[in-house]
Amino acid sequence: MSGPAFRRLSAIVAAVLLVQVGQFAASTVARAAVPNGPAIHQGNLWYLRTTPTSGAATSTFGYGRAGDIPVMGDWDGDGHDTVGVVRATPTAGGEVYTWFLRNSNTPGGPSIPSFVFGERRFVAVDQLGSIPVVGDWNGDGIDTVGVVQYSDSLTGGIQFQLRNSNSAGAPDVTVTYSNGRDRPVVGDWNGDGTDTVGVVRSPNTWLLRNSNTNGAANITFTYGSPSVPELRIVGDWNGDGIDTPAVLRNTPAADVSGGYENWLFRNSNSTGGADGSFVYGSDAFALDPPIEIIPRLAWTP
Repeated sequence: MSGPAFRRLSAIVAAVLLVQVGQFAASTVARAAVPNGPAIHQGNLWYLRTTPTSGAATSTFGYGRAGDIPVMGDWDGDGHDTVGVVRATPTAGGEVYTWFLRNSNTPGGPSIPSFVFGERRFVAVDQLGSIPVVGDWNGDGIDTVGVVQYSDSLTGGIQFQLRNSNSAGAPDVTVTYSNGRDRPVVGDWNGDGTDTVGVVRSPNTWLLRNSNTNGAANITFTYGSPSVPELRIVGDWNGDGIDTPAVLRNTPAADVSGGYENWLFRNSNSTGGADGSFVYGSDAFALDPPIEIIPRLAWTP
């Protein structure tokens, strides 16, 4: 082929390549990870900081109401986590969870029509029978809802009920993982873009699974103190796209109540000491054990 036809074909190929390169660059930017910042929820107020460093909140605003359970996630797939609350709502048969999710970290109403997902249960004085969780369960870039249900038996299995859309309906995935009173955690443990299940077993053993299926832990390690009170949360503390553990302690560390203002994080899912730490919060945000829902979160700015 030569002449005008060849030039036209060359132009078409070049245009297609430019579009593909542009799409690749855009998707690369969209997937680029940044370190998570810390968030504190108190009453109906949110205190967000954009970096995992010591200092004051970079934004403070009200959303929800006192007694709501805080959650943060990327509800619209834009790469940024925003606020949500989960509210226990009475029904004729007990209580259900109503979700109110917002697409910006500002005051206002829910961006997504509120919906019901999950049953609120109570099985013991020191432990709620159900805990809301949030994650990208199918790797589509959008965080959606889930509820962890405990068994009435102290040695019974823990059931993760996960839904792939932010709407009312039945779970899309149900996973029975671990047992007893292990504490649920969820995160992207291997950087594949999908959040999966895990638990922390007293006193400080992390048992993480790389798929939302029944089975044994893929990753097991110890992190945190076996003796002093701690809160345990998950975040991507160095921006490498992999979620890893953090523990929050008081000053002094042996104090069982207070603000849990000392954040000690690790950048790998392995046994060892903290890779970094920062101070965020104070005893003004005091919590008294037993702490059923932890009002401390990590979020992607």
